[in-house]
Amino acid sequence: MAIHMHNIGKMSEGEPFSWTSKDALLYALSVGAGAGGPAKNLAFTTENSRGVDQKVLPTFAVVLGSTSGSMDGLGDFKLSQILHGGQQITLHRELATSGTVIPVSGMSAAYDKGKNAVIELSTELLDAATRELVATSVTTMIIRGEGGFGGHAGPSEQWKVPDRPADVIVVEKTSLDQALIYRLNGDRNPLHSDPQLAKMVGFDQPILHGLCTMGFAGRAVLEQVCGSDVETFGTLSVRFAAPVVPGDELATSIWKTETGAVFQVRVGETVVLDRGSYAHRRAVAGESTDHLAAATA
Repeated sequence: MAIHMHNIGKMSEGEPFSWTSKDALLYALSVGAGAGGPAKNLAFTTENSRGVDQKVLPTFAVVLGSTSGSMDGLGDFKLSQILHGGQQITLHRELATSGTVIPVSGMSAAYDKGKNAVIELSTELLDAATRELVATSVTTMIIRGEGGFGGHAGPSEQWKVPDRPADVIVVEKTSLDQALIYRLNGDRNPLHSDPQLAKMVGFDQPILHGLCTMGFAGRAVLEQVCGSDVETFGTLSVRFAAPVVPGDELATSIWKTETGAVFQVRVGETVVLDRGSYAHRRAVAGESTDHLAAATA
Protein backbone atom coordinates (compact mmCIF):
# COMPACT_ATOMS: atom_id res chain seq x y z
CA MET A 1 0.00 0.00 0.00
CA ALA A 2 1.24 3.50 -0.76
CA ILE A 3 0.39 7.16 -0.93
CA HIS A 4 0.00 8.46 -4.47
CA MET A 5 2.69 11.14 -4.24
CA HIS A 6 2.35 11.93 -7.94
CA ASN A 7 -1.09 13.42 -7.26
CA ILE A 8 0.18 16.14 -4.93
CA GLY A 9 -0.86 19.49 -6.34
CA LYS A 10 -3.44 18.09 -8.72
CA MET A 11 -6.81 19.79 -8.15
CA SER A 12 -10.15 18.53 -9.42
CA GLU A 13 -13.44 20.36 -9.65
CA GLY A 14 -16.43 18.84 -7.87
CA GLU A 15 -20.14 19.24 -8.33
CA PRO A 16 -21.70 22.60 -7.37
CA PHE A 17 -22.93 22.68 -3.78
CA SER A 18 -25.89 24.85 -2.79
CA TRP A 19 -27.24 25.88 0.60
CA THR A 20 -30.18 27.86 1.90
CA SER A 21 -30.90 30.07 4.88
CA LYS A 22 -32.34 27.02 6.63
CA ASP A 23 -29.09 25.08 6.24
CA ALA A 24 -27.12 27.93 7.84
CA LEU A 25 -29.61 28.11 10.73
CA LEU A 26 -29.43 24.34 11.29
CA TYR A 27 -25.63 24.46 11.38
CA ALA A 28 -25.68 27.22 13.99
CA LEU A 29 -28.05 25.23 16.21
CA SER A 30 -25.93 22.08 15.71
CA VAL A 31 -22.86 23.80 17.22
CA GLY A 32 -24.70 25.16 20.25
CA ALA A 33 -25.78 28.63 19.11
CA GLY A 34 -28.80 29.71 21.14
CA ALA A 35 -28.40 26.97 23.74
CA GLY A 36 -27.14 29.43 26.36
CA GLY A 37 -30.13 31.72 25.83
CA PRO A 38 -32.07 32.14 22.56
CA ALA A 39 -31.62 35.93 22.48
CA LYS A 40 -27.82 35.67 22.54
CA ASN A 41 -27.29 34.37 19.00
CA LEU A 42 -30.37 35.55 17.10
CA ALA A 43 -28.32 36.70 14.11
CA PHE A 44 -27.17 33.11 13.59
CA THR A 45 -30.29 31.21 14.68
CA THR A 46 -33.16 33.22 13.14
CA GLU A 47 -33.94 34.91 9.84
CA ASN A 48 -36.91 37.09 10.82
CA SER A 49 -36.05 38.77 14.13
CA ARG A 50 -36.95 42.45 14.11
CA GLY A 51 -33.89 44.62 13.59
CA VAL A 52 -31.54 41.61 13.31
CA ASP A 53 -30.18 40.51 9.94
CA GLN A 54 -29.29 36.84 9.57
CA LYS A 55 -25.56 36.07 9.63
CA VAL A 56 -23.70 32.82 8.99
CA LEU A 57 -21.17 31.31 11.37
CA PRO A 58 -17.74 31.26 9.65
CA THR A 59 -17.15 27.59 10.53
CA PHE A 60 -20.17 26.71 8.36
CA ALA A 61 -17.56 26.63 5.59
CA VAL A 62 -16.51 23.10 6.68
CA VAL A 63 -19.81 21.63 5.47
CA LEU A 64 -19.91 23.43 2.11
CA GLY A 65 -18.87 21.15 -0.69
CA SER A 66 -17.46 17.67 -0.40
CA THR A 67 -13.93 16.26 -0.58
CA SER A 68 -15.04 12.61 -0.77
CA GLY A 69 -14.56 12.44 -4.51
CA SER A 70 -10.94 13.59 -4.15
CA MET A 71 -9.97 10.83 -1.69
CA ASP A 72 -9.72 8.18 -4.40
CA GLY A 73 -6.45 9.66 -5.63
CA LEU A 74 -4.75 9.84 -2.23
CA GLY A 75 -3.50 6.26 -2.06
CA ASP A 76 -4.47 2.60 -1.92
CA PHE A 77 -4.64 2.36 1.87
CA LYS A 78 -7.80 1.36 3.73
CA LEU A 79 -10.32 3.89 5.02
CA SER A 80 -9.96 2.26 8.44
CA GLN A 81 -6.37 3.58 8.55
CA ILE A 82 -7.48 7.22 8.32
CA LEU A 83 -7.87 9.51 11.32
CA HIS A 84 -9.07 13.11 11.03
CA GLY A 85 -6.09 14.89 12.54
CA GLY A 86 -6.91 18.54 12.09
CA GLN A 87 -8.83 21.20 10.21
CA GLN A 88 -8.20 24.73 8.99
CA ILE A 89 -10.59 27.18 7.37
CA THR A 90 -9.90 30.57 5.84
CA LEU A 91 -12.68 32.94 4.86
CA HIS A 92 -11.93 35.33 2.03
CA ARG A 93 -15.29 37.02 2.39
CA GLU A 94 -18.34 36.77 4.61
CA LEU A 95 -20.48 33.70 3.93
CA ALA A 96 -23.88 34.43 2.41
CA THR A 97 -27.07 33.05 3.95
CA SER A 98 -27.68 31.13 0.73
CA GLY A 99 -25.68 30.42 -2.37
CA THR A 100 -23.79 27.94 -4.50
CA VAL A 101 -20.09 27.14 -4.51
CA ILE A 102 -17.91 24.90 -6.64
CA PRO A 103 -15.38 22.87 -4.61
CA VAL A 104 -11.93 22.45 -6.17
CA SER A 105 -10.01 19.85 -4.17
CA GLY A 106 -6.80 17.90 -4.16
CA MET A 107 -3.91 16.55 -2.10
CA SER A 108 -1.71 19.52 -1.24
CA ALA A 109 0.98 17.78 0.86
CA ALA A 110 2.13 14.45 2.30
CA TYR A 111 4.52 14.14 5.25
CA ASP A 112 6.46 11.22 6.68
CA LYS A 113 6.04 11.04 10.46
CA GLY A 114 7.90 7.78 10.94
CA LYS A 115 5.29 5.16 11.74
CA ASN A 116 2.42 7.17 10.26
CA ALA A 117 1.95 9.49 7.31
CA VAL A 118 0.09 12.79 7.25
CA ILE A 119 -1.83 13.98 4.20
CA GLU A 120 -3.25 17.45 3.67
CA LEU A 121 -6.32 17.77 1.46
CA SER A 122 -7.11 21.32 0.36
CA THR A 123 -10.44 22.55 -0.94
CA GLU A 124 -11.10 25.93 -2.49
CA LEU A 125 -14.74 27.02 -2.54
CA LEU A 126 -15.47 29.19 -5.57
CA ASP A 127 -18.60 31.29 -6.03
CA ALA A 128 -20.49 29.44 -8.75
CA ALA A 129 -21.61 32.67 -10.43
CA THR A 130 -18.38 34.68 -10.36
CA ARG A 131 -15.65 32.05 -9.74
CA GLU A 132 -14.37 34.27 -6.92
CA LEU A 133 -12.70 32.51 -3.98
CA VAL A 134 -15.08 32.35 -1.01
CA ALA A 135 -13.24 30.10 1.44
CA THR A 136 -10.39 27.63 1.70
CA SER A 137 -10.43 24.48 3.80
CA VAL A 138 -7.46 22.25 4.64
CA THR A 139 -8.13 18.82 6.12
CA THR A 140 -5.25 17.01 7.82
CA MET A 141 -5.50 13.22 7.78
CA ILE A 142 -3.31 10.80 9.68
CA ILE A 143 -2.74 7.59 7.72
CA ARG A 144 -1.81 4.94 10.27
CA GLY A 145 1.05 2.64 9.34
CA GLU A 146 1.92 4.44 6.09
CA GLY A 147 4.99 6.37 7.28
CA GLY A 148 8.61 5.45 6.61
CA PHE A 149 8.50 6.24 2.90
CA GLY A 150 11.41 8.66 3.11
CA GLY A 151 9.44 11.85 2.72
CA HIS A 152 9.80 15.22 4.44
CA ALA A 153 8.62 15.33 8.06
CA GLY A 154 6.77 18.59 7.48
CA PRO A 155 7.07 22.08 8.95
CA SER A 156 8.14 22.45 12.56
CA GLU A 157 5.44 23.21 15.10
CA GLN A 158 5.56 26.71 16.64
CA TRP A 159 2.34 26.56 18.67
CA LYS A 160 2.48 26.52 22.48
CA VAL A 161 0.26 27.42 25.40
CA PRO A 162 1.13 30.98 26.51
CA ASP A 163 2.90 31.32 29.85
CA ARG A 164 0.02 33.23 31.42
CA PRO A 165 -3.60 32.61 32.40
CA ALA A 166 -6.12 32.55 29.58
CA ASP A 167 -7.79 35.88 28.85
CA VAL A 168 -11.16 34.16 28.87
CA ILE A 169 -12.52 30.64 29.35
CA VAL A 170 -15.85 29.88 27.68
CA VAL A 171 -17.66 26.91 29.24
CA GLU A 172 -20.55 25.30 27.35
CA LYS A 173 -22.23 21.95 27.82
CA THR A 174 -23.05 19.90 24.76
CA SER A 175 -26.48 18.29 24.62
CA LEU A 176 -27.13 14.56 24.68
CA ASP A 177 -28.52 14.82 21.15
CA GLN A 178 -25.74 17.09 19.85
CA ALA A 179 -24.33 14.52 17.41
CA LEU A 180 -27.82 13.63 16.16
CA ILE A 181 -28.38 17.28 15.29
CA TYR A 182 -24.94 17.85 13.80
CA ARG A 183 -25.18 14.81 11.50
CA LEU A 184 -28.02 16.58 9.66
CA ASN A 185 -25.38 18.87 8.16
CA GLY A 186 -24.32 15.95 5.99
CA ASP A 187 -21.89 13.75 7.95
CA ARG A 188 -24.02 10.63 8.55
CA ASN A 189 -21.14 8.47 9.80
CA PRO A 190 -22.87 5.98 12.17
CA LEU A 191 -19.93 6.28 14.59
CA HIS A 192 -21.79 9.36 15.83
CA SER A 193 -25.23 7.77 16.10
CA ASP A 194 -25.15 3.95 16.24
CA PRO A 195 -24.36 2.55 19.74
CA GLN A 196 -23.55 -0.92 18.38
CA LEU A 197 -21.09 0.34 15.79
CA ALA A 198 -19.45 2.65 18.34
CA LYS A 199 -18.81 -0.32 20.63
CA MET A 200 -17.45 -2.37 17.72
CA VAL A 201 -14.69 0.24 17.19
CA GLY A 202 -13.88 0.64 20.88
CA PHE A 203 -16.15 3.40 22.23
CA ASP A 204 -18.70 2.99 25.01
CA GLN A 205 -21.17 5.11 23.04
CA PRO A 206 -21.36 7.24 19.89
CA ILE A 207 -18.94 10.17 19.94
CA LEU A 208 -19.38 13.75 18.81
CA HIS A 209 -18.11 14.87 15.41
CA GLY A 210 -14.75 16.59 15.75
CA LEU A 211 -15.99 19.34 13.46
CA CYS A 212 -18.89 19.93 15.85
CA THR A 213 -16.44 20.52 18.70
CA MET A 214 -14.54 22.83 16.35
CA GLY A 215 -17.80 24.69 15.70
CA PHE A 216 -18.26 25.30 19.43
CA ALA A 217 -14.69 26.60 19.70
CA GLY A 218 -15.02 28.74 16.58
CA ARG A 219 -18.17 30.33 17.95
CA ALA A 220 -16.41 31.11 21.23
CA VAL A 221 -13.51 32.72 19.36
CA LEU A 222 -15.89 34.69 17.13
CA GLU A 223 -17.71 36.10 20.17
CA GLN A 224 -14.72 36.74 22.42
CA VAL A 225 -12.06 37.83 19.91
CA CYS A 226 -14.08 39.26 17.01
CA GLY A 227 -16.98 40.75 18.96
CA SER A 228 -19.26 38.47 16.86
CA ASP A 229 -18.30 40.46 13.74
CA VAL A 230 -18.17 37.88 10.95
CA GLU A 231 -16.63 40.38 8.52
CA THR A 232 -13.36 40.32 10.48
CA PHE A 233 -13.06 36.52 10.62
CA GLY A 234 -9.95 35.19 8.85
CA THR A 235 -8.30 31.83 9.52
CA LEU A 236 -9.00 29.25 12.23
CA SER A 237 -7.22 25.92 12.67
CA VAL A 238 -7.38 23.09 15.22
CA ARG A 239 -5.92 19.67 16.00
CA PHE A 240 -8.26 16.90 17.14
CA ALA A 241 -6.69 15.45 20.28
CA ALA A 242 -9.34 13.28 21.99
CA PRO A 243 -12.96 12.24 21.44
CA VAL A 244 -15.91 14.12 22.94
CA VAL A 245 -19.11 12.41 24.06
CA PRO A 246 -22.47 14.18 23.65
CA GLY A 247 -23.31 15.71 27.02
CA ASP A 248 -19.67 16.61 27.79
CA GLU A 249 -18.88 20.14 28.97
CA LEU A 250 -16.42 22.01 26.75
CA ALA A 251 -14.08 24.60 28.26
CA THR A 252 -12.46 26.78 25.59
CA SER A 253 -9.43 28.70 26.92
CA ILE A 254 -8.55 31.71 24.75
CA TRP A 255 -5.37 33.79 24.79
CA LYS A 256 -5.68 36.94 22.69
CA THR A 257 -2.75 38.00 20.52
CA GLU A 258 -1.91 40.99 18.34
CA THR A 259 -3.23 39.24 15.24
CA GLY A 260 -5.98 37.08 16.73
CA ALA A 261 -5.77 34.36 19.36
CA VAL A 262 -4.58 30.91 20.33
CA PHE A 263 -6.95 28.54 22.09
CA GLN A 264 -7.41 25.06 23.51
CA VAL A 265 -10.53 23.05 24.41
CA ARG A 266 -10.74 20.68 27.35
CA VAL A 267 -13.26 18.26 28.80
CA GLY A 268 -12.29 18.17 32.44
CA GLU A 269 -8.50 17.81 32.40
CA THR A 270 -8.41 16.20 28.94
CA VAL A 271 -7.41 18.32 25.96
CA VAL A 272 -9.85 17.49 23.14
CA LEU A 273 -8.94 20.28 20.69
CA ASP A 274 -5.30 21.31 20.67
CA ARG A 275 -3.10 23.82 18.87
CA GLY A 276 -6.02 26.13 18.21
CA SER A 277 -5.02 29.21 16.26
CA TYR A 278 -7.02 32.13 14.91
CA ALA A 279 -5.98 35.15 12.81
CA HIS A 280 -8.13 38.13 11.81
CA ARG A 281 -8.78 38.47 8.10
CA ARG A 282 -6.73 41.66 7.86
CA ALA A 283 -3.83 39.88 9.58
CA VAL A 284 -4.05 37.07 7.04
CA ALA A 285 -3.89 39.71 4.29
CA GLY A 286 -0.97 41.45 6.00
CA GLU A 287 -2.96 44.52 6.95
CA SER A 288 -3.15 46.40 10.25
CA THR A 289 -5.42 45.00 12.96
CA ASP A 290 -5.18 47.91 15.39
CA HIS A 291 -8.89 48.72 15.10
CA LEU A 292 -9.78 45.08 15.77
CA ALA A 293 -7.66 44.95 18.92
CA ALA A 294 -9.38 48.10 20.17
CA ALA A 295 -12.83 46.73 19.39
CA THR A 296 -12.27 43.41 21.18
CA ALA A 297 -10.15 44.61 24.11
